[in-house]
Amino acid sequence: MATFVLVHGSTHCARAWDLVKAELENRHQSVVTPELPADEPDASATRYADVIAASIPKGEYPIVVAHSAAGWFLPLVAARHRVHRMVFLAAAVPRIGMSFLEMLRAEPEMINPAWLGKDPRDESVANEFLLHDCPPDRLSWAHATIRVVRAQQAMFERYPLEHWPKVSTSYIVCREDRTIQPAWSHRIAKSQLGLDPIELPGGHCPYFSRPTELAEILARVNES
Repeated sequence: MATFVLVHGSTHCARAWDLVKAELENRHQSVVTPELPADEPDASATRYADVIAASIPKGEYPIVVAHSAAGWFLPLVAARHRVHRMVFLAAAVPRIGMSFLEMLRAEPEMINPAWLGKDPRDESVANEFLLHDCPPDRLSWAHATIRVVRAQQAMFERYPLEHWPKVSTSYIVCREDRTIQPAWSHRIAKSQLGLDPIELPGGHCPYFSRPTELAEILARVNES
């Protein structure tokens, strides 16, 4: 039995993982879904990494899955706690020595420009960029999980890591992602992480639209 730590991004709370959590538990896996602070705009990236690391059960050697902006904290978690694998899910991948804003200026193709500055608490915005492939019977619940994590300080600071952790890594690209650009995800997985990404159909939030397929991919990742 593996332990998965599923980390939400900057537009949702931990409940967004409920369907994937159930799917993995049905496969006899252990699942932890930490809640990132939403009201600490001055918190550093290390603060978020510490919250994630503190959620890992004692003695466990987990697979940590980070969605979207949470990818920024993932290598910091692996530097603090022994982990089996890092999984970037439609996620930002940090560059050591750069802040997020510096990286965005250097690689503007990372994020769909139409998404920048949008508020996901606006239902029409969420429907267009995050939930466009969500089944209609899940939309109300999906909207109820939306919560903005204000991590301004973590985005402005120079990345607080000197060396990339020596940990097995996977990247999952969402083929019709309307926030993190799929072409950028493919490129960064190969050029920076040195791996061929796993491709999943659909949009940015597969934990709503494709929880079974996502759980199957994560289960296979555990076996690799």
